Amino acid sequence: MVTPVASAQSLDELLQSLAGFTSASPGVTRPVYGEAWCDAQRWLAERARALGLAATCDGIGNLLFHAPEVKPGDLSRSVLLVGSHLDTVAGGGAYDGAVGVLAALRVAAELRERNALPVVGFASCAAEDGRFGACGPGARGLLGLLRQEDLDATRDQDGVTLRRALDQARARGCAAPAAGGERPCPALFHPALMLELHVEQGPVLETEGLDLGIVEHVSGCRRMRVRLQGETRDSGTTPMNLRRDALAAAAEMVLAAERAARKAGPPAVATAGFLRAEPGRFSAVPGACELWLEVRHFERPRLVDLTAAIGQRCREIAQERGLGIEVDETTGHDPVAMSPKLAEAAAKLADRLKLSHGGMVSGAAHDAMEFARHGVPSLLVFVPSRHGASHSPEEFTDPAQLAAGHRFVLEFARWLTDARG
Repeated sequence: MVTPVASAQSLDELLQSLAGFTSASPGVTRPVYGEAWCDAQRWLAERARALGLAATCDGIGNLLFHAPEVKPGDLSRSVLLVGSHLDTVAGGGAYDGAVGVLAALRVAAELRERNALPVVGFASCAAEDGRFGACGPGARGLLGLLRQEDLDATRDQDGVTLRRALDQARARGCAAPAAGGERPCPALFHPALMLELHVEQGPVLETEGLDLGIVEHVSGCRRMRVRLQGETRDSGTTPMNLRRDALAAAAEMVLAAERAARKAGPPAVATAGFLRAEPGRFSAVPGACELWLEVRHFERPRLVDLTAAIGQRCREIAQERGLGIEVDETTGHDPVAMSPKLAEAAAKLADRLKLSHGGMVSGAAHDAMEFARHGVPSLLVFVPSRHGASHSPEEFTDPAQLAAGHRFVLEFARWLTDARG
C-alpha cells in the first residue's frame, strides 16, 4: 500500500520548491528572519500539516514537525530529533541545510506513529554565519541554552541585533513569544538522540565513489582579525626600500598561513577570508590593512598550536616590515566527536542497505555539533556534492543520491525507535 508520504513529491522536487524562497538570484539567498526565510518557514509548516504533523515554532524561530499527540514542553518524554537548518548564505545553493530539513519532514511523517521514541523533525535557524556570525542560536535554542544577553550581543552588518531581527520575525508569526527570565527560549522537547543528513560540501565522497559519509569528528575553528598599521605614501615617489606597506605585509601573511596549513597536513586548513586595505587608491601605498584568518582542525591541541604558529608568524612579518600589528582572536569553537556507537551502527546499516560508505571528518560546523557538544548522542551523515561545490548556485546532488540518503536516514530512525521500544 502506498503511504501518503511515499506518494508525495520526491525529495528533489521539494528541494526545488523550497529554493524558490529567496530574496536574490542567482542561487538561494535566505538570511535568517528575513522575508524569504519567513515565507519558507510558513511553506514548511503547511507541508507538515498536509502530512498529518503539527508544526510548532519555538522562541528563537526553530520550526519543529511532530505528531499532534507529542506535546511541546513535555520534557518528561524523550524524542529523536532529526533535522538541519533553513537559512542560507548570500548567493548559496538549494541543497545546503535544505536536504536535511526536507528529509526530516518526511521521516517525521513516515514514523509519526512511533510512541516509544517519538520522532521530531526540525528546521533550525541561524546555523549559517552569513548574517549574525558563527553564533549558532538555533541549535542552542533547541537545547534551551540561549540566554537573554545572547540576543543583544550579536549584530548583523547593518547593526541590527539578533533580538530586533527575531522580534521582526515574531511579528510575522515565525517565532513563539519569548519566555521571561534568563532563558528566552526554553527547550520544547528532550532529545535522547539527534540525527542530521547534510550534503558533504566537499569533493571526497564523489572522488571516492561513495554513497554516504559517516562523520566521526567535526573540526573546531579559530578566527583571527589582524590589523596592520604602516604609512600611507605616494606610490610614485616613495622608493621600495622606504615603504611601510600594510597590504604587502598582509599578502605575505596570507601565504604564510597557507604554507603553515600545508605543512601541518590534512585535515588542517587555513583560510584568508577577507582583506581590506586603506586608502584604496592606485596612487597610494596602503598604510593600513585588515585581514581575517581562519584555522580549522579536528584535534584541539593541533588547532591551538597551528593558530598560535600563524599568529606568531604574522607578528614576525609585521616586525620585519616595521609595521604596527594587532591580532585579535574573535570567534571560534572546539572540535567535537560524534557518537562512536551511532557511527558504528550507521556503518552496519549502510552495509545492509548496500550503500558504500566511509568515515569522515567534517571541516564545516553543523547543528549536530552543538548537540554532541552538550552530551546528546548525535550522528551526522553526508551525501555527495558534485565537484564539492558549496555555498554557491552550483550546489548539486544527484536525485538518486538524495533518495539514498533519505532512505538511510529513514531506516536508521526506524531502527533507533524500534531499539527504544
